[in-house]
Formats: sequence, C-alpha cells, structure tokens
Amino acid sequence: MKQILPDHVAPVAEPVVDDTRPAFAGRAVGALAGLVGLVLLLTSGSYGYHRDELYFLAAGAHLDWGYVDQPPLVPVLAWTLDFVSGGSLVALRLPAIVLVVLGMLVTAAIAREFGGGKRAQVIASAAYGTAPITLLVGHWLATNSLDMFFWALATLLLVRWVRTRDDRALVLLGVSAGIALQAKYLIVFLLVVTAVAAAVVGPREILRRRMLWVGAGIALVCALPTVIWQAANGWPQLEMSEAVAQAAEATGGRVGYVPTLLSLAGLSAVLMLFGLWRLMAAQQMRQWRFLGWSFIGLLVVFIAMNGRADYLAGMFPLLMAAGAAGLGPSPRTRWVPWVAWPALTASAALAVALMLPVFPVQSLATSPQAQAESVQTVGWPQFAASVGEAYKQLPDGTAVLTEDYAQAGALFKFGPQSGVQTVYSAHRGYWYFGTPPDGTKTVLFVGGDPTELQRFFGSVRPAGKTGNPYGGLKNLALDVPMWVCEQPVDDWPRLWQRMRHIA
Repeated sequence: MKQILPDHVAPVAEPVVDDTRPAFAGRAVGALAGLVGLVLLLTSGSYGYHRDELYFLAAGAHLDWGYVDQPPLVPVLAWTLDFVSGGSLVALRLPAIVLVVLGMLVTAAIAREFGGGKRAQVIASAAYGTAPITLLVGHWLATNSLDMFFWALATLLLVRWVRTRDDRALVLLGVSAGIALQAKYLIVFLLVVTAVAAAVVGPREILRRRMLWVGAGIALVCALPTVIWQAANGWPQLEMSEAVAQAAEATGGRVGYVPTLLSLAGLSAVLMLFGLWRLMAAQQMRQWRFLGWSFIGLLVVFIAMNGRADYLAGMFPLLMAAGAAGLGPSPRTRWVPWVAWPALTASAALAVALMLPVFPVQSLATSPQAQAESVQTVGWPQFAASVGEAYKQLPDGTAVLTEDYAQAGALFKFGPQSGVQTVYSAHRGYWYFGTPPDGTKTVLFVGGDPTELQRFFGSVRPAGKTGNPYGGLKNLALDVPMWVCEQPVDDWPRLWQRMRHIA
C-alpha cells in the first residue's frame, strides 16, 4: 500500500553517488604508454631468451594443470606464441609489452578515480612506466608480467567500487583474480590482506556485498584445477616457497627488503611514498585508507615469509596514482612540473640503462647490468652447440641430464639443432617432465659437482666445458662443466626420486 505523506513532509531521497571525475588524459597517457611500448618492442629481440622463458617453452610442451613453481597460463602462452610465430623471440615477448602499456593506462585511471586531473594522470602513468621493475617485466615474458598487471587492475576495481558502490566492479575483481591465479598465486595475499584491512578500518560494507562472494567463487573455480594438481603432487609450491626464501636470505633477506623494494621503483619511489602517506593520512583519501593498510600488511607478510621484493610491485600503480593525485594544480604545487619531468626522465634513462639490452653483450661482464637478470639471456645457442659436440662422442642410448631447469630448457629449444633430441633434469618443475629410460647406462650430465654425482653413479669423468665467446661473462650457459656418468647405482625410477631437487 502506498504511503501518503503530509504535504509538509518531504520524502527521503535515495543516496546519490557522485560520479563526477576529471576528464581522462587519454591522448597524453596513450602517447606516453605507446612510447614505452615502442622502446620495449625495439629492444625485445636483443641478447636472447631469458632462462625462465626457455623453461616456459619446455613446460608448455609438457602441458599440465599445474607445475611446481607456477600455474599453467604462462607456459601455455609461451609455447603457443613460439609455435604460431615459428620461434620468434619478439613474438614471445609481445604479451609482456602489451601488459606494460595497459598497466600505464590502468595507473592513470586509478589517479583519475582519486580525483587527479590530466597532469596527475600523466605523472602517475609516467612514474609506473619508467620504474625499473616495469621495464624489466616488460622486456621478457615472466609470471610477474601478468601478475603485476592484474594486481593493478584489482586495485583499480577496488578504488572504483569505493567511489561508486557499483557491485559490477566486484564481479570483475573476481574475474581478474581468477585469470591472475592462472599465472601466479600471489594475488591471494592481496585479496586476503585487503579483506582484513577492510574489516578492521572499513569499509566493512564491501564484505557484505553478495557480488564480492560471487567474484570470489569465480576466482576459486578458475584456480581449482591447479590447486587439485598441487594437492595431488604433495603441494610442491610450499617447497618452492622455501627455496625462494633461502635465495632471498642469500641476497639481503628481510633486512634488505625495503631498500630493494624502493630500488625497483627507481626515483619514482619518492612519489610512491608520498602516495602511501596520502592513503594513510590525507582526509580526502579517508575512504580508501584500507588500501594503505593493505600495502603495509602485505609488506609485513612478505618480510615475515622472506619473500622477494618484487612480490609487492603490483601495488606500485596504486601508490604512484595516490601520490600523483595529490599534486593537483595549486599555488603550492606550481613547482611540480619543473621537478617531476626531469626526475622521471632521469629515472627512465637509468632504468633503461640498467634493465634493457642497450649495450653490447660484452659489457655485461663489467657493467652494473651484470648484476641484473639480463646476464642470464646470453650464450644459450652456444651452450647447446657445446653439449651437442660432447654428446656426439658418446654411445647410442646416452641420456642428457642437466643440473638446472634453465639448462634443460635451453637444450629443449636449441638442442635438436645440435643433435640433442631429448633432455632430462631433476631440478624443480623439469623433474616432472620425464625420467631417463630404464636401461640407460651412460649419461652426459651438464653442470653439477662430481662429488655429488658420485652418489648416483659409479663412474664420473670430465667431458669438457661449454664454450664462452664473451670472455669474463659468467652465467648458467657459459663455462659449464660436463661429465660422463656411468654405472647408475639404482634403477631409474628410484634414482630419479633421489636426484630430485628444488633449490
């Protein structure tokens, strides 16, 4: 029955969400993102395959619902692009480039949601696009290439929901998380810690929204196959996490976490820290404060578990956008363009010099870039040729084994050209790809220590080293010892169990 109100009583109006936002700086941000994408494209064919890319190619050829160190999406993507393109390195890296470009657009969109005008959007996008970690994950295909983008997209959807209360954003959050879970498991930490932050400081309303749980169900269904694979294989991802923690401890560990994290942002770390301060303290950002607490919570969690600093790089767009939105036009911030653009230009130049292959390969032996991952992208074809030469000297039925998964991936890619058709490795995920045939008496083992190999073989003798045309440069492909191993001490199924190693 319709309620009749007295004339002097005004009806209670429905709450109206303010949907006004600054105009989107589409042209400027698009041009900037296109420039970064062009730089990445022009350098994408330099040096060679990264060690993880080689592993992805092999993993994609051994298709499964999951792997020791990751879900299946990146291996499937890598193998498909390699097959379709006829083995093009540039084609393999196109998804990483595209995701950096899209990530810059998402960063600008977050700044816009925070009320940032065109200048703020361009600054936020430029800060993200010139960060060292962004150029690094945009140069080659990695699980981080996808993970960083989907973290950025997830934070955009959360920021937008807070402003609009449009529950469609929560469903899309679940979809984006589901896709992210096909590449890396880390987004679970983002979602759980953010939910806890929302429960403590608000908005608690988000946890009561039915569409949030619909989105969570979508993400769970997407992740279910790889979770089942992990459970069926004894949760090897937990072993992998322990190995990552050990490696992190060897390179600074918990003490060096924050400095390393800031170095991944380059000079844009200043903007990022300003953005964190605004999320935590600025009155106009109060409704999004839970996202600042989410970053702090994730920082504590990852330090406690001795994780890698790049785990948090997916939060950079959020913080940079929050910082840039606080640099809106006012008499107090007239100086911003005079400082921001020289700083971003310097940050970009430094990041390109350190992260992208813009110098001759030989410079890796003496330049600071030798400390970066670029050093692991050279020498793989020569490595395979050296192994092939040694293999030809051995009797028929000899199996080729490698100490490291990357070496096995290199032989999977380049070995057939040198006569090595099949390769085995007991390292990480490659252990699952197959065991040497029963009856194998002779093994050409690439890498490793002879004392360790004597645990598995009665005879171990040297077979030379892989070549090194780059002089002082050292990596997993160059100057690697090879061994002829005979008289296996057990049958291969049991021996394979004993040889398995994660670290």
